[in-house]
Amino acid sequence: MQLRRRPDGGLEVRHWCSSFERRRALTIEGVIAMQESSGVPGAGVRVPFRDLRRLHNIGQQESRAALDRAIDSCDFARPNQLIEEFESKFAEYCGVRYAVATSSGSSALLLAYLAHGIGAGDEILTVPNTFVATAEAAIMLGARVRLVDVDPVTQAIDQGAAIRMLTPSTKAVVPLHPFGRAAGLELLRSVTRERGIALIEEACHAHGARRVGRVGDSAVFSFGPTKPLAGLGEGGAVVTDDERLAGILRQWNNHGRDGGSHRHLGLNFRIHPMEAAYLTSRLALLPGLLDERRMIAARYNDAFAEYGVTGNPAVRDPTEHSYYVYVLDVPQRARFCRRLSELGIGWDIHYPVAIHRQPAHEARFRAAALPQCDRLQERIISLPMINGLRKDEIDEVVTAVRSVLEEVTAE
Repeated sequence: MQLRRRPDGGLEVRHWCSSFERRRALTIEGVIAMQESSGVPGAGVRVPFRDLRRLHNIGQQESRAALDRAIDSCDFARPNQLIEEFESKFAEYCGVRYAVATSSGSSALLLAYLAHGIGAGDEILTVPNTFVATAEAAIMLGARVRLVDVDPVTQAIDQGAAIRMLTPSTKAVVPLHPFGRAAGLELLRSVTRERGIALIEEACHAHGARRVGRVGDSAVFSFGPTKPLAGLGEGGAVVTDDERLAGILRQWNNHGRDGGSHRHLGLNFRIHPMEAAYLTSRLALLPGLLDERRMIAARYNDAFAEYGVTGNPAVRDPTEHSYYVYVLDVPQRARFCRRLSELGIGWDIHYPVAIHRQPAHEARFRAAALPQCDRLQERIISLPMINGLRKDEIDEVVTAVRSVLEEVTAE
């Protein structure tokens, strides 16, 4: 990577992508613009990519009442009934026995790695098209992270490639459920169980997608403000059916306390009681929010399928996808995005720069061969997927995207 000054005074980041044997340029300003939206529609955008006011205004009366009850209860000490209520209800929703709520999805990943005993000398396998925290948490514990390429259609981990990469040092495999779609993990689950390797589902996109959280030894969720189950700012959880693992998670989550004594190492990774109360109220809304997202996705699927760009959203059973984001695989992406902006349609890219191209990690993963991920990272775009999106706005997105697809595929 190099930083260069452009003639207009802006900075430019240049990456070398060995898979394509060519150089690509992304401006600093462009990378910032492609990060997840703050939720505030910009000037000239008629249909925003994501508007947090719409999402959090749904069920607002119940959610604010939950916060008022939490404040009035003054139940902020530990042990905490507000947290325990959320953990119990979220575990039940996921179809598992235990949930341990944390301060964020990133701390949930760190907690899961600690509970599974990952440390120096161990390695984990994960995918490059995920948020950096998936790798960071393991690296901070001294483990080696190896990246596995993805399936070109589902964009989930390539199970065969992952199995071929397993070594005696592999302590865990951490597959992502990308964009909310439940990843196929059956073959990988069979092999990891046979070899005594932990399977940790990275489910931060996939709240409510069928089977998610019940395949691996544990699963990690995030409740950031943009997620299908969205909190006030931060929040996360690790879920599991393993009683012993749940006990270890709770110890690490609370300074190693066991009863009144600190018997083990630990830190404060706990969720705030106010966040837990808010999430409990939002959990009751989640089935309806997911139904709405699936309805929007079905409309998009019908409209765009003929162009062959709907790989990740296409599922046989809609309940296998939570549609955190709706992703298309488009030709001429730069032109496609520019034209959508001109037509007033919001968009984003998840993620604009994969882990192995991030400045902090390029040297670490320079030797990784990830051709499918590299190809997809040049082509994917996310369309508006907003709870509260009106029918006329959905129609406007469909009309604009079809028009632009006609333009870019005609050449």
